[in-house]
Amino acid sequence: MSSNTPLNTSNRKKRNRNMLSVIGIGAAAILGLGVVAGSGAIFNDTDTARVDINTATVVLGVSDADNSGTIDLDFNNLKPGQLLSQSFNVTNAGTIPATAYLGSAFTNSTPGENLDYSKLRVGVGTSSGNIALTSVTNLPAGWDLGVLAPGETKTFVVDVKLGGDAGNEWQGKVFGGNLPVTLTQQ
Repeated sequence: MSSNTPLNTSNRKKRNRNMLSVIGIGAAAILGLGVVAGSGAIFNDTDTARVDINTATVVLGVSDADNSGTIDLDFNNLKPGQLLSQSFNVTNAGTIPATAYLGSAFTNSTPGENLDYSKLRVGVGTSSGNIALTSVTNLPAGWDLGVLAPGETKTFVVDVKLGGDAGNEWQGKVFGGNLPVTLTQQ
């Protein structure tokens, strides 16, 4: 057979069938990929995380200088001209810095007495003998004790002095009150 002989029609039909088979398989593969890729199916999983939200605290601790857990400042047998001092501790047992404030609530415990209370002087500070004393008739509403960091303890001193010119009318008199300590968050 020469090269110019036309192909046999049966061979041509076989070749066309084979081509259609290859095209059919390719189309099926493409369609299959499209179904998988376009299905929108995704994998997912869920787990739970624990969330704890804790607020900070301002916790006040007040005690005497020996840390007995209480504070009672008693200035007994005060004589004219004498200065007595007592100290106390303030602790910020909380978790944030706080400003300490000592209020003043002195009262005359022997009402009806006609005494010159300007002779009785009180002061609060950090070092006895270096504290400015103020007459109990002109006391401030309180004293700013400064900032205490979390866990910090500071020692403060209360000085009391009776004027040297106080006379017999002061014998056996009682004067006192409460000094509330307050911590306020910074």
